Order: sequence, then C-alpha cells, then structure tokens
Amino acid sequence: METESKDRFIAELPVETQEILKSIAYPVKRNDIIEQARKSGAIPDILRELGMLPDKEYNSVENIAEELHIIYMGVPA
Repeated sequence: METESKDRFIAELPVETQEILKSIAYPVKRNDIIEQARKSGAIPDILRELGMLPDKEYNSVENIAEELHIIYMGVPA
C-alpha cells in the first residue's frame, strides 16, 4: 500500500518534472537536483518548485515526490 501512495505522488508531478527526476543519479542533494533541472531546460516554475525542497540528500524519485506533496498538500494520511 505504501508503494502505491508513493507512486501516486510521482503521478501528481508535471511530466517534465518526472522526466528530470528520473534522469538523475541517486542519491542526490537539492542543489544538484536544481542544477540538473537547469541543464535540462526546465521552466522557471519547475525550478522554483524544486527550490522549495528541504536541503538534504534524496535517495529516489519517490522521496522527492513525497517531499513535494508535503510542501503543497501537507503530511499524507
């Protein structure tokens, strides 16, 4: 069940964000995520969204998607 909810968080992301995050080698820190997004030509909205992530190391796309969900929607039930 937990995997399904994390997959749902990924599905909530814009397709461009999903593609950027799937192209990154993990583990990765927030600043490296933003740099990779810049190199990929991400639009300013996506760069701003990624900039809201807590400054820590992420081990997967699911970790990032969950953090973005928490930023926008609060802690999942």
